[in-house]
Amino acid sequence: MYFLRLDLESKKADNAKLKCMVASVPQSSCAPTDQKCLCLDTHYTVTLEECVLTSCTIRESLTTKNVTTSLCGAPVRDRTKVVSAAGLAGGIIALIAFILRMVARLRCCGGVFGMDDLTMMLTMCLLIPLSALSVVLADTGLGKDMWTLPFDNITHILYIYFWDELIYLSILPLTKISICCFYLRIFPDRTFRNATYVVIALNVGYLIAFVLISIFQCRPLPGAWLRWDGEENFQCNHINAQGWAAAVINMVLDLIVMILPLRQLYHLNLSLKKKSYVICMFSLGVFVTLVSILRLNSLIHFASTANLTWDYVSIGYWSTIECDVGVICACLPAIRSLLRRVAPGLFGDTEHANSYAVNSHSRGTGSRFDGVNVQSKNDQRDFYPLDDMDNTSESRLHHPV
Repeated sequence: MYFLRLDLESKKADNAKLKCMVASVPQSSCAPTDQKCLCLDTHYTVTLEECVLTSCTIRESLTTKNVTTSLCGAPVRDRTKVVSAAGLAGGIIALIAFILRMVARLRCCGGVFGMDDLTMMLTMCLLIPLSALSVVLADTGLGKDMWTLPFDNITHILYIYFWDELIYLSILPLTKISICCFYLRIFPDRTFRNATYVVIALNVGYLIAFVLISIFQCRPLPGAWLRWDGEENFQCNHINAQGWAAAVINMVLDLIVMILPLRQLYHLNLSLKKKSYVICMFSLGVFVTLVSILRLNSLIHFASTANLTWDYVSIGYWSTIECDVGVICACLPAIRSLLRRVAPGLFGDTEHANSYAVNSHSRGTGSRFDGVNVQSKNDQRDFYPLDDMDNTSESRLHHPV
């Protein structure tokens, strides 16, 4: 008999699984010995899976699924290359953007290091292992069907994911904090600066809150990577709801950071063309928001998954891409400043045109912006131009953000 042969080949199927196979036969028009017919009978397959899920443990269900798919000659699905490629490609591009940013900050290039750069350094210290762990996850089996993997691999994947989640939830707010610190370097308006400090505080709160929530998502802690088989009793949060809350709040913070400088940019004393260009560059964060939306779509599917190591792939690479794109966008202003110095012809510049004048003998107010005469519609100190922000006076090196 087909079912007896299946039981002997697996050497793992117990009486409950055998009963499910026998009980599902009446639901099929195929003969019990017609393996090919049974494999193609969708109604029989669904009935069998429902019975196994209700009568067997998760580990037994996965063993049965692996045996039946193997005997039916089902194709072995593999997206592990997508996992590693997304992590490595995005990480390398983000690293290149970061290196160019650091070069732009060198004194020989007319740059000045600030708190935004230090925050970005910390972000990169987290982004590099996030990218490297993509390769480890792929090698462990992320991107394959759950029932094709050894049980220890499933546990190890979820263990790595636990740390990946903490890194991800740290990178997102740190990137926005870096951007806000960049705003503080170039916009002197006191009201704007106070608003920026509030946004920084919100991102710090986001980081602390969601990292702690993720660490203690299960009681005891190992439940985060051991609960999948249901063999131990763990008390865990509603993980999908937690993911949605973190994603939605992060998107709101993205929009706030993106909208925050628009009023300041509007008052620039620039031509409409240049003003539009600068506003567009400051609005590149919209790409991060778009990636966040795509990631949310993956969360919807992940909520009811019974195949973690396959369905997590899209959430995994969208999360990694979201971090990479955020870092790249945060580095673009400094990269543009560097390129204007190295190759001004790329931007149609025959000379490095300044939209401000540095005058060490200008009137002093005791503020950190002394010596900067900014041209704007309403206040000469409303804006410190993006293009030339690194060509500041030496004295600014000794003033904190």
